[in-house]
Amino acid sequence: MNELIAWYAPGLPPGEQESAEDRRSREAGYSEVEAALRDLGMKTAISEDVEELRLLLSGTEPVLLLAELCDPGGWPGWSVVADIRNHGGILPVMVLSAASEEQQGAAAVSAFDAGGNEYMSLPVHTGEFKCRVLNLLKLTGRRRGLASLLKVDGLILDPSRRQVSRDGNELKMTPKEFDLLYYLAVNLGEICSRSEILKQVWGYQFHADTNVVDVYIRHIRMKVDKGHRNKLIHTIRGTGYVLRAPENGANC
Repeated sequence: MNELIAWYAPGLPPGEQESAEDRRSREAGYSEVEAALRDLGMKTAISEDVEELRLLLSGTEPVLLLAELCDPGGWPGWSVVADIRNHGGILPVMVLSAASEEQQGAAAVSAFDAGGNEYMSLPVHTGEFKCRVLNLLKLTGRRRGLASLLKVDGLILDPSRRQVSRDGNELKMTPKEFDLLYYLAVNLGEICSRSEILKQVWGYQFHADTNVVDVYIRHIRMKVDKGHRNKLIHTIRGTGYVLRAPENGANC
């Protein structure tokens, strides 16, 4: 299928020295990741600095951004991830971290807070890495063949144009409203917990006092279900939400 993975691999932070052994180990890790992606029918384009990465993203259509993180505090890649999210981009981001064991927790929090969708420490376990990549692409509809129109009882989502309509009437959605509705549609009939929605749509971990999901669901319901006999978005009390067609369950 030869889908493109954009890979940001800046190496060590400026001023740090790398031994020959460490360099061989790092390059072996790169080869392992590239081989795993080839097994999935994907190719990689590696950028070593931020401007090169920006040029790559502006001139290609990758299905995933793979970003290597060495220094959580001074990593220049955060600005690129933030730009993608601020412009409503749905490009999934997986962060690979070579941080020390003591820094892994802070690195993971930084990755999700910045808008990353997945996080793995290096070196990766090849099997787990491949599963996580495929799952991320499935959840975001980025893999070829998964980005077709989604149709649910008159509701139509077009991920390529990021447009929504119901019964032929276009529904105006903000970028994040579209992302949330699309996530529910991809998981049609499956209960999506608030914590999983926060992680997959917003890219950060669940906090007990966060009601952003409920607020966005309320806005989406006003656009999707108001005035329609068949309600598509359902609340699962104490858990989250589910999008289902009338034939998949009773209206409530």
